[in-house]
Amino acid sequence: MVTPRQILLLCAFGAFLDGYDIQALGLAIPGLAQQLAVKPTEFAPALSGSLAGMAAGALLLAPYADRFGRRNMMVLALLLIGLTTVGAIAVTTPGQLAMWRTATGLGMGALLPLAVTMSAEAAPAALRVFIVTLIASCSGLGSFAAGLLAPVLDKHWGWQGIFAIGAAMPLAAALAFSIMREATPAQQSERPVVKTTTLPAAVAGLFSAPYRLRTTLLWSIFFISLFATYSLISWLPTLLTTAGWARPDAMRATGFLALGSIAGGLLLARAADKGHAVPALASAYVLAAIAFASIATTPTSKAAWIAAIIAVGAGSIGSQLALGSLASTFYPATIRATGVGWSSGIGRVGSIFGPLALAGMMSLQFQPAHIIGFLAVPMAICAVLVCLLKRALVHEVA
Repeated sequence: MVTPRQILLLCAFGAFLDGYDIQALGLAIPGLAQQLAVKPTEFAPALSGSLAGMAAGALLLAPYADRFGRRNMMVLALLLIGLTTVGAIAVTTPGQLAMWRTATGLGMGALLPLAVTMSAEAAPAALRVFIVTLIASCSGLGSFAAGLLAPVLDKHWGWQGIFAIGAAMPLAAALAFSIMREATPAQQSERPVVKTTTLPAAVAGLFSAPYRLRTTLLWSIFFISLFATYSLISWLPTLLTTAGWARPDAMRATGFLALGSIAGGLLLARAADKGHAVPALASAYVLAAIAFASIATTPTSKAAWIAAIIAVGAGSIGSQLALGSLASTFYPATIRATGVGWSSGIGRVGSIFGPLALAGMMSLQFQPAHIIGFLAVPMAICAVLVCLLKRALVHEVA
C-alpha cells in the first residue's frame, strides 16, 4: 500500500515539473529567436497557446479526476507533457512551436490542480494548507532550477537542451505514478460517493448556495493574479535582455523570482493554518504591487533589480501558491478536484491575455522597467478582492 508520504513526494515532483516547464519556454525564447532569425515577439502565440492549453487542461481534464481517479488523470497529464515536449524540440518555425506548446499546455493545466488535490487528501488536517502549499511551492523550486540550469543547457545543447530535460522528467514521473496504488484507505473515505456525476453538474455545484460568492471571488482573484504572474514569467528573461542584461544573467534572475515565491508561499501557508489567511494574502498582494511599482522607477543596479524581483516573487507568485492550497479547503471531496481545477482554469484564461498585453507594450517600445511596473495595478486589485473574500466566507457560513 502506498503511504501518504509517498503520495506527497510524488505530488511534489509533479509540481516541480510544472514549475520547470512553465519557465522553460520563456528561457528558450532568446535562443530560439536567435537561431530562427525572428523577433522574440514572434513567439507570443506560442506563449499564449501554451497558456490556452493550460486553461483547457485545468477546466476539462483535471475535473475528470473526480470520476476516473486522481492517479489515472495524473499519468495522462504527465505523458501528454513529456511526449509533446519531445515534439517541440524539432520545431523550425514559431507556428510549429505554438502548436506543440498548446498541446503541452493541456497536460500542464491538469498537472498542478491534480497534485494539489491529491496532496490535500493525503495531508493531515491540522497542517493541510501548509503541506499543500509546500507541495505547490515545488513548482517555484522547479522554476528556480530551470533558471539555474538553463544557462548551462543553453551553452552546451542550445535551447533544445532546455526542452529535452523538460520532456524526460514528466515521462519518468508518469512511470512512477503508473505503478502507484490508487489511494490509501483514508483517501478513499474522502472520495466522491457518486462517481458518475457529470462535469456540468459538478461545475453547477460550485455555484450552489453555500459556495456561490466564494467561487465568484476566487475565480476573479485567480484570473487577475495569473494575468500578472504569467506576464512576468513569460517575458522576464526577454525584458531583462532588452534592458541590457547578458542572457545568462537574465536567465538566473528568473531563479530569484522563483526563490521569492517559495519563501512567500510557505510563510503565507503557515499564516493560513493559524487562521490569518486573508490579512496575510492581502498584505502579500500589496507587497507585490509596491515591488512592481519600484521596478517602474528603473533600478540603477542589478542588486536593486534582484531585490525587487525577489519581492515580486514572494508577493505575487507566493500568494498564488497559497491561494491554490486554500481553494482545496473551500469545497467538499465530491467537487474538490472540480473546484481546484476550475479555479486554476479560470486563472489560466487570465494568463493567456497577460503575455499578449506585455507583447503589445513591447511592440510599442515601452521601457522594460515600465512594462513590469504596469503589473502593480492587477496586484492592487487582488488585494481588494481578497478582503471581499473574507466577508464572503463569513456571510456564507452565517
